[in-house]
Amino acid sequence: MTMFQVSALMLTLVGVGIIYATSKHQRLLQDTLPKPLAWVGSSLLLFALLSWMQLLTTTAAIFTWLFTIVALLICVPFTTLTKTRENHR
Repeated sequence: MTMFQVSALMLTLVGVGIIYATSKHQRLLQDTLPKPLAWVGSSLLLFALLSWMQLLTTTAAIFTWLFTIVALLICVPFTTLTKTRENHR
C-alpha cells in the first residue's frame, strides 16, 4: 500500500470517528464531543478525498471515498458491542 492509501484510510477513519462521536446517540464515549468538532471531521474527510484523488481517477476516487465512509459509518457503532456493561444485573 502506498502512503496516500494509508493516509486516505486513516483520515477517513478519524473523520468518521469524530463525526460519530459528536452524535448524541453515540455510545463510544461517556460524553459526546462538541458539535463544532463535526466540522473538523468533515474537513478530514475532504482531505481523505484529496488523497484518493492523488491515486485514482476522479470517478474511482469519489466512489472509493464514499464506499469507505459508508462502510465505516456502519462499522463504527458496532465497536460498542464489545464493551462490557458495568451496571448489568
